[in-house]
Amino acid sequence: MRALPGNAAVRVPTWCPDSWKPGRFPVVRPAVFHEDGWADMYETLTRVAETAARLPDLGAAARAVTGAGAAVGRLGELARPALTVGAQTPVPHVDAVFRRDETLRSVVVETAENLCLVDRTWFELRMAGRLGFGRGLHARRRIGDLDLPDTLVLDASTPVPLAASAVLARSDAGTRHDDIVVTDPDGRVSIARVAAVFERLAGHFAHQSLHDPLTGLPNRLNLMQHLHVLRRAGGEAVLLYVDLDGFKEVNDLHGHQAGDQVLVEFGRRLRGVAREDDLVVRLGGDEFAVLVYRGMSPAQITALAQRLVMEAATPFTITEGGAVEEVERQVSVGASVGVARSGAHETGRASSLDVLLKQADLAMYRAKSRGRGRAEHFDAALVPPSADADSVRRQRSIERRLRSTIQEGGLQLHYQPVVDLCSGRVTAVEALARWCDVELGFVAPDQFIALAERTGLILDLGRWVLRTACAEVASWRAVSSSMRISVNVSAVQLADPDFVSDVADVLAGTGLAPERLCLEVTETAAIADLEEATSRLQDLRRLGVRLALDDFGTGHSSLTTLRRLPVHTVKIDRSFVDRVATSPADAVLVRLVIDTAHSLGRRVCAEGVEHAEQAQQLLAMGADLAQGWFFGMPLAPSAELTDVLQRQHPASDALLRRGTGVPLPLGTGEELVLATDAQSTITFASAASRSLLGRSPAELIGTSIAEHLHPDDLARLTSDGGSGGSTSVPLTHRVRHADGSDRWFSSTSKRMRTAGGQVETIHACRDVTASVAAEQRLGDTGRLLQLAFDDAPTGMALTDLGGRFVRVNAAAAALLGHAPQDLLGRCSQEFTVTRDPDGERALVAGLLSGEVAAATLRRECVRADGSRAAVDVLLTVLADRSGAPGHLMGHITPAGRATAAG
Repeated sequence: MRALPGNAAVRVPTWCPDSWKPGRFPVVRPAVFHEDGWADMYETLTRVAETAARLPDLGAAARAVTGAGAAVGRLGELARPALTVGAQTPVPHVDAVFRRDETLRSVVVETAENLCLVDRTWFELRMAGRLGFGRGLHARRRIGDLDLPDTLVLDASTPVPLAASAVLARSDAGTRHDDIVVTDPDGRVSIARVAAVFERLAGHFAHQSLHDPLTGLPNRLNLMQHLHVLRRAGGEAVLLYVDLDGFKEVNDLHGHQAGDQVLVEFGRRLRGVAREDDLVVRLGGDEFAVLVYRGMSPAQITALAQRLVMEAATPFTITEGGAVEEVERQVSVGASVGVARSGAHETGRASSLDVLLKQADLAMYRAKSRGRGRAEHFDAALVPPSADADSVRRQRSIERRLRSTIQEGGLQLHYQPVVDLCSGRVTAVEALARWCDVELGFVAPDQFIALAERTGLILDLGRWVLRTACAEVASWRAVSSSMRISVNVSAVQLADPDFVSDVADVLAGTGLAPERLCLEVTETAAIADLEEATSRLQDLRRLGVRLALDDFGTGHSSLTTLRRLPVHTVKIDRSFVDRVATSPADAVLVRLVIDTAHSLGRRVCAEGVEHAEQAQQLLAMGADLAQGWFFGMPLAPSAELTDVLQRQHPASDALLRRGTGVPLPLGTGEELVLATDAQSTITFASAASRSLLGRSPAELIGTSIAEHLHPDDLARLTSDGGSGGSTSVPLTHRVRHADGSDRWFSSTSKRMRTAGGQVETIHACRDVTASVAAEQRLGDTGRLLQLAFDDAPTGMALTDLGGRFVRVNAAAAALLGHAPQDLLGRCSQEFTVTRDPDGERALVAGLLSGEVAAATLRRECVRADGSRAAVDVLLTVLADRSGAPGHLMGHITPAGRATAAG
């Protein structure tokens, strides 16, 4: 069932049709408005009663009736104290009570089990009895002995709508109740009349039918009734039509709860500005109206309209957050106001209700078209045939057509291929909505999508695109089963709490595997509410859906967004791709985006690729995917589209086979990129110059590249032609740092001719100072270690894990009785024997497993002359680069006196 209408924030007075003060407005009689209010009340109470009858107890019914109780009130507010008697009270005593007080309607009998209501009429019938002998028959009986009537007993906290539903449920079962017994927690007993319950509900629904539940202001129906009465009375009035500017952005950025706070506060401000006799109305959405009934001059009306604009321009304070922490923020909107005057006998004044509303509406749209945040009066000499009215009518016509088209499925999807740059294969398609209307013709996507955003149709449009795209791709039997479909998601969709469940329903309904769906959200939509967007995208990712950040680079917090959002792919906006092969600055930006995305584990897709040079540059810089007219235009489902999706793209195949270099040889983010003109003057320097050379790009631009090279290297590079020409082989040279030290760089250069015909050279320079220094230190260390090893007085031998000698010093060779060169490559077991092979194998196994760090073996070596000598071998393990055991190092020392052979 649906809950009773109502809002806990609305204070509902007892209804009185004549509640307006004399002199404010003509009295509105119930006949004018009672039909809608009573019909709504009857329908709602009927549904509540049906639900209450099916529920096992009234507590469950109370939980079903949400929101209405607080607005209408509780049963205890309608109850009056009751006279109670015990079940053992004699019947004549109760009879005497009724006789003494003729105004007493009923008494409550307290039995051991429950409370029973005995009203005067029921009691009199029992006392009369058959043939009038009732009082004589019951003279000796107790009131509890009588067959007491069925009684409805409810708690004082019971909502009035629930009490009414309980009465209706029992009435349907054939039981009539005129009064309800009401109990308090402290044990007090009261009685509430059923008529009072329904009177309270009638007042609530009558009030609700004419008032907005959010703001408490009169609603559109209320305004219509007043204008109808005004027209019959022949009076005049002024209508100020107010529409908030920028309210949609508040909802998109901060959520609908924040939007509701703005609406409530703005309604309060309007009531504060308007006079007591003026009618302030919320028409719906972010539209309000003020009806000025009498007593204001044109100048005063203009001043009032300007005041309304100023009230809307004053920042609004909203509260965001949850149960843990609430944060106050300020948001700004504006207002456009249209003013129209009623009156049948003056030019430019409305003569009917519909005309008055239309004129005020047109004046408001005229204010919007002239810059918003202003007020405009309707003027018959200026507005009727003007472009403003035509534009408004066209926009509304397009809106109606779009709404109808979405509902009837009149849109069509085209699919643009997304190509893997390394293989040239189409791995995905992007779904793009197209609209060709029978009345309007072809409507550009940027026009009708923007219109859908403004009017709220984007939710319906987005659901249709998602459902249709998934269903069509799932039905393509001729293409790869791994082909992905990308669908764009608007900010409004992403903010919709039901969006995740909508996606899950579409996947379940179409049978499309979740990993084949990629949802593309724009950076602007994501940063509208980064916390909420991150949470929503995490929920989508748990479904198995792929995620992409669209139009990357056009927002305000790109790197923060990229780091925090759980997306799989980053799509570089076409505005950066456009000059990626001709502009060093744009190329560097794209390269930085690619490097950053890859470092965070994201793939990169470039949009708007139209030329081979752009694709070639993107491939060289490491982009993963690309789409654009170079690879294929969007196509409707057809044999041509199937052919494009099944084969390797010929343009990409030619790109991969091309042997020429890329237009701009840009490397990774660790490189310094310089551009020089024909005179070797630096015209561009990347941001890496600050960290690599200690100089900002501004310090380098305009200087000669020769000023920064070491003189010895400058002469060498000049002789090799490397300072100004193209070099495919990296050249190593020194560059002077800002601190006076020399840094080693490895550089490649690419000479190119710009669009203006000038020659430029792009230098990609990598700092290799650490590598050069490490090589020098390694060489020095190697020589020292070699000397230390070879000349050590202690015997030292290096073997592989199989025991073959790799290196032996002179002292070890002397102990073994052989020359060092005779031992290399031979197995140590050829020259030594052991008396405990099993124990030795266990020790070596412990070394290799890491259980022990070193082990001493007692061996006997056999010298070349046949003599033998006992030696102690201290073994340790040397690890290789991966950390695994690689070699054994043995330190050999004499263990005792040498013995003769045999």
